[in-house]
Amino acid sequence: MRINLSRRFTLYICGILLAGISAFQHMERRTHSGLIEEMGAREARKLSTAVFEQLHTSMKLGGGDGENSAVLERFRRIPGIEEIRVMRADDSARLVDAPGGRPRDGLDRLALAGTASDSIEVSSEGHRSARHVTPVIVTGECTACHAAWHAGAVTGAVSVAVSLRDHELAIASHRSAFLVWGAGILLAATLAVLALVRRRLLMPLARLREGAEAISSGRLDFRVGLRTGDEMEQVAEAFDCMAVTLIKATADLRDLGEKYSRLVSTAADTIVLRDPGAGKYIDANPAASALLGYSKDELLEMTPEDLFQPEDMRAYLRPCCGGTGGGGGLFEELLVRRKDGGLVPVEVAASVLELNGRRCIQEIWRDISKRKALEETIRMHVHELEETVRSRTFELDRSLEELKEAYAKLKSSEQKFIQSAKLISMGEMGAGIAHELNSPLAGILSITEVLMKRTGKDDPKYFLLEKIRDAAVRSKYIIMDVLTYSRPRRDGHAPMFLNEAIRATLTIFISEIKTRSIEIIEDFDPVLPKVHGNKGQVMEVVLNILKNARDAMDGKGSIFISTRTVESEGRAYSLAEFRDTGPGVPEEIKDNVFDPFFTTKEKGGGNNIGLGLSISQSILKEHDGWIEVDNHPDGGAVLRIFLPVFVGKTRI
Repeated sequence: MRINLSRRFTLYICGILLAGISAFQHMERRTHSGLIEEMGAREARKLSTAVFEQLHTSMKLGGGDGENSAVLERFRRIPGIEEIRVMRADDSARLVDAPGGRPRDGLDRLALAGTASDSIEVSSEGHRSARHVTPVIVTGECTACHAAWHAGAVTGAVSVAVSLRDHELAIASHRSAFLVWGAGILLAATLAVLALVRRRLLMPLARLREGAEAISSGRLDFRVGLRTGDEMEQVAEAFDCMAVTLIKATADLRDLGEKYSRLVSTAADTIVLRDPGAGKYIDANPAASALLGYSKDELLEMTPEDLFQPEDMRAYLRPCCGGTGGGGGLFEELLVRRKDGGLVPVEVAASVLELNGRRCIQEIWRDISKRKALEETIRMHVHELEETVRSRTFELDRSLEELKEAYAKLKSSEQKFIQSAKLISMGEMGAGIAHELNSPLAGILSITEVLMKRTGKDDPKYFLLEKIRDAAVRSKYIIMDVLTYSRPRRDGHAPMFLNEAIRATLTIFISEIKTRSIEIIEDFDPVLPKVHGNKGQVMEVVLNILKNARDAMDGKGSIFISTRTVESEGRAYSLAEFRDTGPGVPEEIKDNVFDPFFTTKEKGGGNNIGLGLSISQSILKEHDGWIEVDNHPDGGAVLRIFLPVFVGKTRI
């Protein structure tokens, strides 16, 4: 059920006011009830005190039970007093009537125990009453006449009940007046709210509804024009702005429709609109007539079966069956029949549209006959090109083989050239060393030997002369190792110990160890068998590996050298392993470290040209061995060289 806005506001306001008045009345009832009970209890306490004082005065003046009864009767005649009772207890703690009565409830018993208390009770007539029970306690002056009593003892209790009828009647009268005024305020507030809602809400809303109906009917020039000075005026201004925007949007849509119409009519491709339910074309642009030779009226009377081949109908009608997914496109290459009977290849793109609540399919047909002819021409040229390429490929393969052979010869020549240049350089250096050092060393050795013969072994100088002789001999062997490295034996390979080649290389490398913080840690197999090779070339391999380790550690670290015997594919090999504490070899360049001229160090000045490991690999291949590179789990690079073990005159 629809309820208009004024009634809704009236119901809301009335409900809120009623809830407020009800809550206020409830709080007022509770407040007045508590106030009445507090006032009644206070009056009961005052009367109880007055009764006690009158009885005490009567007892001091010597009055007996008769006088006490008279006092009680006077108090009972006071308006509003419902009950006055006096209770007394003897020494045996038995309660007797004198002149009151026995205790009736817990309040009486509490008072006789020495505790005063109040309560609110409902009389048999339906009104409330306040009751106070106070104990009678013996004081010091009472013991003068009553020797059996002692100070602080409870001899009885006084119970006074006061009616609250008059207070309840006054409150009821006040509550009736409050209800009358509340009803008047509720009625006045409701009328005021209705008037305010009508003026400030309903009338502006009616104007806005009139404007909405005018806009919906096409009267876009209608303006609401409210001047209320509040939010309704802002809504009206927004409504008028919306009308202006709608005028502009309508003009833009009209222009867009005209542009679309011109675009469709001037398009080079055929554009048709088909109703899938009726199975007929409902619109077509001029390009359709130019492609098919039919007039627009003739096309609108035709069906797809009149234009397409029977074998193409399934592919053509696929968009109609939901293949476009409600707005997508589907391209098909089909043959369409012209009016003169000729067949034209077209590319069809279809999309689903909603026009005035009716589902239609818009199709764009593109003539691809020229493209087909071009594709055939291209296919012929491609075939000719393939034949030409096939005939030239054979010649290219033959030239490639020749290039490979030439490149292999070039690589071999390059290696020989590099080795020759190095040997020449090292030979010159060795010759210079021999020339400069051999003669002084020979003189030193001769003089030392003469001095040792002239000096007794017990002489302290004999020990120093031995040291000089040993140093000179060691220098002589260093020169011999350098010469061996720089001028390999021309007679080829010979049996040799791998450990000796490594130690000889370390002798040459000792200067690097002394000038830098490099530590050599050796673990040589003392029974390592001989290998068949050229000691100078093996020393060159070891020196290249040591230099690479030095450069990788930046001159600071440790080099671990170990030798042992291993087997591979049924053959025994002497293995030398070199491990440094550098950063290791990155995985991505592991396969390239043995390539000629490959280096990760800065090139220039004739050093670091990237040939060290390449030359080493070539030397080891000539020795029927090989070299491997790896990374240690604890960090650093590991290089291993393998040389076949030599036994007798054959290598095993």
